[in-house]
Amino acid sequence: MEKITHIYHDGFALELDQTVLIFDWYRGELPRLPKGKKTVILASHSHQDHYHRQIFDLRGLFEDLSYVLDSGIAVPEAEEGRDIRKISPGQEILLPGEPEIRVRAFFSTDIGSAFLVEAEGKLIFHAGDLNIWYWEGEPEEENLWQEKTYLEEIRKIKEAVGDRVIDLAFLPLDVRLESHAPDGFLAFLSEIPLKLAVPMHYWGEEQKMRACLDLKEMAAYADRIKVF
Repeated sequence: MEKITHIYHDGFALELDQTVLIFDWYRGELPRLPKGKKTVILASHSHQDHYHRQIFDLRGLFEDLSYVLDSGIAVPEAEEGRDIRKISPGQEILLPGEPEIRVRAFFSTDIGSAFLVEAEGKLIFHAGDLNIWYWEGEPEEENLWQEKTYLEEIRKIKEAVGDRVIDLAFLPLDVRLESHAPDGFLAFLSEIPLKLAVPMHYWGEEQKMRACLDLKEMAAYADRIKVF
């Protein structure tokens, strides 16, 4: 049974039976985590609200620790090590051992990667900054590119999932996008079978984020959405 902790923003800790996954932690206190499980720290890109070098302070705290970082992240020379694996969109890496963990990276409509992680028979998706970034006032050409590119990437994710179901998806619901805040969230839910969707990237504005979840368009998916 998984245990999900929302640390802040896009930062989550996910504890499975034998595995701990930590996504995009840059701020906030980590929950108390077991030291003996296989632990993987993932960072989707270099933006300061997704990555901080403090992740390397966790070395020595866990018996089996690995890092999976988007290739655009410049790791300080002092922190380089064999426990770090770099990945780019379109690539897949395998972390051997028990349990085996597979990570596949997808293109982001901002920068960096989105991650599809297979661990202990479960499929976990963390979008990073993959979203429809439709900003009012920006050139319509750019906004339409965002939508088109996002939907193309969603189709690739759907193909990768195949006849399986994503167990857990962390998806942006950025209230700064105003009326377009739900666009990417809804597109993902409508296209890809999943058991649970968790909103993120709402900058601590939980009340505004929950107002998005109360929109009539969300009603069909209410039983698959949970806020942490």
